[in-house]
Amino acid sequence: MAARARRVLIVGFDGMRPDLVTSELMPALSGLIARGTRLSEHHAVYPSETRVNMSSLASGTTPGRHGVVANVMRIEGATEDGIIDTADYRHIEALDRASGGRAIMVPTLSDLLAERGLRLAVAATSSPGAAFLWTRTQPYRLVNTHSAYGRADLYALRDKLGTPPDAAASNREHLNYAARAVTDLYLDDDEIAVIVLWLSEPDSSLHLHGLGTSQVAEALRACDAALARVLDGIERRGLGDQFDCFLISDHGHSSVAAHRSLSEQLTWARAELGTLPDVATASDLIYPAPGSVAPTARELAPLVAWIQAQPWAGAVFGGSSEIARLPGVLPLAALWNGINHDRAPLLIVSPAWSDAPNTLGVPGTVAALTAQGALRSTHGSASPYDLHAFATAVGPDFREGAVSTLPSGGIDLAPMILMLLGLEVPAWIDGRVLWEALREPTSEPPTPETIEVVPAWRHPNGFSPRLQLHLVGTTTYVHAVTNGRAG
Repeated sequence: MAARARRVLIVGFDGMRPDLVTSELMPALSGLIARGTRLSEHHAVYPSETRVNMSSLASGTTPGRHGVVANVMRIEGATEDGIIDTADYRHIEALDRASGGRAIMVPTLSDLLAERGLRLAVAATSSPGAAFLWTRTQPYRLVNTHSAYGRADLYALRDKLGTPPDAAASNREHLNYAARAVTDLYLDDDEIAVIVLWLSEPDSSLHLHGLGTSQVAEALRACDAALARVLDGIERRGLGDQFDCFLISDHGHSSVAAHRSLSEQLTWARAELGTLPDVATASDLIYPAPGSVAPTARELAPLVAWIQAQPWAGAVFGGSSEIARLPGVLPLAALWNGINHDRAPLLIVSPAWSDAPNTLGVPGTVAALTAQGALRSTHGSASPYDLHAFATAVGPDFREGAVSTLPSGGIDLAPMILMLLGLEVPAWIDGRVLWEALREPTSEPPTPETIEVVPAWRHPNGFSPRLQLHLVGTTTYVHAVTNGRAG
């Protein structure tokens, strides 16, 4: 009998901090951890937002190469108002139309598989846009409980599973529906080389209820039940020797200590400074205002100094080399292993963070730049609580009962999968093959280094954030950015 071709299963638990996983709440996941290799120093890319990291997972690159630089971006000409909300797949399609098919500016895993006649399939409870980023150019095996993407083929695919749960249904119902898409549609399709099951929990419950709450505990149990359903489906079909599995999250979470958006903060800046350069915001990013000429570094300097004087400011990153030379400003390019496109904003502001616990004793707090007053926990900052994610690899090709302390990250997923499937890893990919996780590695990982990036010019008021990076070969991982102001 011919050996079965290797396949890969990715199970994503959105926003799951590594310290949330316990054997009591997640027995199925804990069992897999014991059988596989736990990646204990696993990192998100910055900004630590979902669709930014989804693009990195799908492409193996940082935002400096793939071009999705925030959940909500400004790109003139792509939509009527120039705003791209990546939660909306129609905005991603609009960006593809405006950019000649470069919403993500490099080929994704689904593209590389399609060149070999293979498929990537997605089952998700995430926003329609987040799921779409995995397979937007090959949207033929895509089940999302929130959308059929206006495609007849995808309505037909959902019909095989029955009507998806509506918006009022429990999160558990949504998770189970997505898990059934894997067991009932994807496992028996040999053309599907990679299956992605992306669960919107515990992220949704964390946002609504906060770290340490009973609602989040219940969300983790529901995630584990969905995972157990898929594992049972694999076992019943005798496919255990066929699948290598990655169990991952895209980012962590921090408790929210403030509810003021960057746009609102700039109204105070305008009142205090009397005038501002002609700028606009999206997420924690500052852009030239629509239709205006980009302000120079000199013109931005008073605004940057004002931001740095605010107690909520943790770090300011400059999108160009000139802006990055302003006092107390860090280079955005250092976060992204370089910038290879024109979508970088003028500035990104990362809010201040601390180890302070919330009322339930869970550490990690951030002065979030958000207008959502009901938000209890969030992510997106350069805090280590946001930037550290969960990851375990288990299957025939991985070491059993191991823990790797070498730095790794979401950008490593695509090169790992390509290697496991016997496909070439393109030279432009930022991530690396995690040889240290394999039973029979054919190479050794480079010796890791820790490097620190500081502003080119120290600010007179002492504002001096420090960017802490892990370097493994040519791959960099953002560990954290210390607050610019001590204390």
